[in-house]
Amino acid sequence: MKAKSDKPNILIFVMDVQRADNMSCYGYPKKTTPNIDKIAEEGTVFLNNVSPAEFTLPSHACVFTGKYVSGHGVGARYQFRPKESFTLTEVLKSAGYRTIGFCGKEHKWALYGIDDQRGFDEFKYVERPAQTSEEKDKGSLRTSQLFAEWVEEHEGETPFFMFVNCTEPHLPYWPPQPFRKRFLLDGVSDERAYQVHNPNIWAYHVGRIKYTKEDWAILRSLYDGETATLDNRMGLMFNELRKRDLLDSTLLIITSDHGDVQGEKDPYIDHVANIYEPTIHVPLICRYPPVFPAGLRVEHLVQTLDIFPTIMEMLGISNKDIWKHLQGYSLLSAITDEPKRTFAVAEYQSWGILFAYFLRKKVDPDFDWRDPYLWRYQKAYRVGHYKYIWASDGKDELYDLSEDPTEQRNLVAEMPEKASEMKRALEDFLFSIEKRDLGDMAAAHFYDEEIIRKLKDYGYYRQIFTPELGIEPGIF
Repeated sequence: MKAKSDKPNILIFVMDVQRADNMSCYGYPKKTTPNIDKIAEEGTVFLNNVSPAEFTLPSHACVFTGKYVSGHGVGARYQFRPKESFTLTEVLKSAGYRTIGFCGKEHKWALYGIDDQRGFDEFKYVERPAQTSEEKDKGSLRTSQLFAEWVEEHEGETPFFMFVNCTEPHLPYWPPQPFRKRFLLDGVSDERAYQVHNPNIWAYHVGRIKYTKEDWAILRSLYDGETATLDNRMGLMFNELRKRDLLDSTLLIITSDHGDVQGEKDPYIDHVANIYEPTIHVPLICRYPPVFPAGLRVEHLVQTLDIFPTIMEMLGISNKDIWKHLQGYSLLSAITDEPKRTFAVAEYQSWGILFAYFLRKKVDPDFDWRDPYLWRYQKAYRVGHYKYIWASDGKDELYDLSEDPTEQRNLVAEMPEKASEMKRALEDFLFSIEKRDLGDMAAAHFYDEEIIRKLKDYGYYRQIFTPELGIEPGIF
């Protein structure tokens, strides 16, 4: 039974830490995503979708505010949530939607990026099962069950807006059976795979541990199994919508907050302190037959902050105050030959990693975190196949992704004019948007005074928070 409304249901599904390049619907030779592949065949695949941020908190905020990281500020130079005038959920609730969210409990902090669930009628945190059985995963199976229960309970009511975030394929990579066996490299035992499945990213960053080519290959095969696990659980949810004749009346959006570096850019690992392609090139698939053509594969650049204005345009919401607030572009123009978006921007400007290093040094005095590459801020500007990365330490980068998709050859010295041109364009963009930079704030219960004092001495922390700025403290 369809909802009693002409408005489509809306489901945004975030695959946490999902790169685009290991999904079979994006050309990966291994069949990691058979259920998503079917959705992709029935909908539109955006081949060049760029996450505006490199970790969950600011990335979620981009989706729910329709702003860039500099625009909303969440998770950037400060770890609290500013008061936004509008969030996507609030707009949809005011438009008559029933709003529901599902997220892993261990990622509860990340939901501060959507302003403490403003506008949600319900929000369900899913416990991660104890890893005592090969049947267990990171909570996506339980999420699929809660999803089915909720849809059954509310079938036929007003249209729903649903946000689902599952933490596969986030580290540690240890997919349950049969998915681990299906993708683990031939000849590699579980014992050998377990040795590399959960790297200590802090030790790796400072050279305390190294991974061989075989280690990386094993880790990537485990990641494939994680992706396939989540695809299986997503298939259960898609089938539930099909069974109830709801799929065609639902705008289904599949995307990710960011990816992971997996050996492409040493000494980087995970998604910490970088905005290289493995971290920011993420999937975006939209299925809604009246609007998104089946089988269309879009080359134009898009970003996840474009989801908000897309929904606004589809629903015919013309409120000028909301549109003025948005910094993204509707995806509907991207499926034409005249896309409004001609560039993409991604930003890394978090000092939160420094706290982690200070904390580690307190328990391990010999822990060496000497390399300043972790301290720098970065902003990427992408136009066509060129990608420019500004870095606060002056070590800028320029890549031609058509010839160098893994970003191995920095062209700044060879193409200084192109680098300067893209730097000016990035600066013009930054000057043109409303930005937030309200100082720094840390949660006192987590970071002690000694750590904060050291960061102040290094000049990486400046506490200028005041209640008059219209913000509320949060917990990082």
